[in-house]
Amino acid sequence: MIVTGSIKKFWNIEKIKELPFKKEPVPNFDSWKEAKFYPAEMVTDSQCSDKTAEELMLDWEWTKQFHISEWEMTAVCVYKLSQGKVTPWHTDHFINFRNFYKIPNDRLILRRMIFLEDWQPGQLFAIDRITHTDWSAGDWIEWTQEHYHMGANLSNEIRYTVQLTGVKY
Repeated sequence: MIVTGSIKKFWNIEKIKELPFKKEPVPNFDSWKEAKFYPAEMVTDSQCSDKTAEELMLDWEWTKQFHISEWEMTAVCVYKLSQGKVTPWHTDHFINFRNFYKIPNDRLILRRMIFLEDWQPGQLFAIDRITHTDWSAGDWIEWTQEHYHMGANLSNEIRYTVQLTGVKY
C-alpha cells in the first residue's frame, strides 16, 4: 500500500535546519547488500528524533503538529540527507519501533515521509518501481514494510524530510 498526499506548510525550516542532527552508525551495514556499492561515508546521513529530543531536553512540542489524527501513535524523526549521500534500497523492518512501543506483530506499521522543502534537481526518492521528483514542500508518501525504497541527494542543497512512523487505530 503506497499512498500520497500533501499538507499545508506550517513548519519553520530555519528552526529545523538548526536541530542537533546526529549520524547514527548503520547497524546492519556489513549485511546490507545494496549498501556495499557505496563508500560507507556516503550511506545515510543524520537525524533528530523523539529520542534525541528527550535525551537533549529539546523543545519538541511543535512536532506534534506532524502527528496523524488517524494514527494511534506517531513517532517523529526529522531527517537530513546532505549532498552526495544515499540511503540505498531497503525495506523498513520497524523492529526498534515495534519493541519500544510494544506493538504486536499482527499490527500494521506505517511510515510517512513529508518533504519539508521544494524539490531540487538531483534529489530523488524511489519506492518499488516509481521514482519521485519535483515535489513541493508538504507533499508526502506513505508505505508499509513490504515496499522496497531508497533516497539519494545529488543536488546542491540538503534535503530535509520528516519521517513519521505509527499505527492506525
